[in-house]
Amino acid sequence: MDLTTLFSANILVLSVFAISFLAMSFRVEPHGHWRSWSAANILLAAALLCFWQEQNLPAFAAYLVPNTLLLLGFGFHWHAARQLADLPSKISNVLAPASAYLLVAVVAYYVSKFGLAYTAANVIFTMLCIATISAYTSRKFRGLISAIGLILAFFFLAAEGALRTVHGLALGGPTGPGMMNDMIQDIHLMSALIFVSLTGAFSLAVSFEQVAYKHREAARRDPLTGAFNRREFQHRLEGLLQGTPNDTFGLVHFDLDHFKKVNDLFGHLAGDEALVEVCNTVKSHLRQDDCFARLGGEEFAVLLPGISRENAFRVADRLRERISELRFEFAPKEFNITASAGIYHGDGNQLLTTDLLQAVDISLYKSKNGGRNRITFAEPIAQRT
Repeated sequence: MDLTTLFSANILVLSVFAISFLAMSFRVEPHGHWRSWSAANILLAAALLCFWQEQNLPAFAAYLVPNTLLLLGFGFHWHAARQLADLPSKISNVLAPASAYLLVAVVAYYVSKFGLAYTAANVIFTMLCIATISAYTSRKFRGLISAIGLILAFFFLAAEGALRTVHGLALGGPTGPGMMNDMIQDIHLMSALIFVSLTGAFSLAVSFEQVAYKHREAARRDPLTGAFNRREFQHRLEGLLQGTPNDTFGLVHFDLDHFKKVNDLFGHLAGDEALVEVCNTVKSHLRQDDCFARLGGEEFAVLLPGISRENAFRVADRLRERISELRFEFAPKEFNITASAGIYHGDGNQLLTTDLLQAVDISLYKSKNGGRNRITFAEPIAQRT
């Protein structure tokens, strides 16, 4: 394809995605990353238009404007990735790279060191691509297939930016303002067309994939506390019972002692606040593979896969202690909440979930009848024949 066709195709694809992202921002929450993607595509389209028509621009504008727009566009890509990843991001993330380039470029223009601005633009461009890759590799995107496409797209652009940086350092870059005509301009524009097509498609995909993931997570979790719900707990427990024989695990079943007095004395909003604080405390003292679930009301359970009997008890006792140490803004300092627990440890081999839950429930009530704020191991459970 000739250069005119390549420029036109890039600008058209960028414009279509910019309009699509802007339209989505009015229909899908949160809308911040949609508008950032839209701005990125608009700025990149404007940059390519300036590169295409640079012979019709004043020399100073042809020298400064296209690369500034390009870096602003990739600044918005970085900004959008951080917004979608729930990472701190300000508009300064967008402005700082382009501002740094402008400072260097203006100096380079007046001292006629055009290669300096060329090298600076490519260094900043490469850094923006790497920063965007870093955002897409954050925890928020783990397990999302579409994020891999975005990572690869920005990786290839980062590699191209690095090669152009080496070119600028080794050969000095262009000798005048404007886009460098290095006889492979059409290859770069073809690469750009592939990039804008991939990033547009994968940006749409990763956003909706993330929404689908949130919906799946919401179906597994208690809406008040963020702990897993009873359904997910049952699923995890059945998985352990059907797992490899002789793989031991712990099951801690606990509830909060006399919790009704919180609602009676301080109101139901205070009760909800207490439940949230208790759950946050418990979650902060568990491993990533442990399953902490709210079974209902003030009743909770913790699955501890791959743990010894001694360590299972230590975990349960530590949770009991941390809960009793909590203090609440809505209550006097001397007020505290305690927990009673029953605990099972074993491999669960040939046991039914109902048998296991009944046994650990009995041990929980032994803790309550024994004075509360304590832990009792479940009696050995006879296997069904």
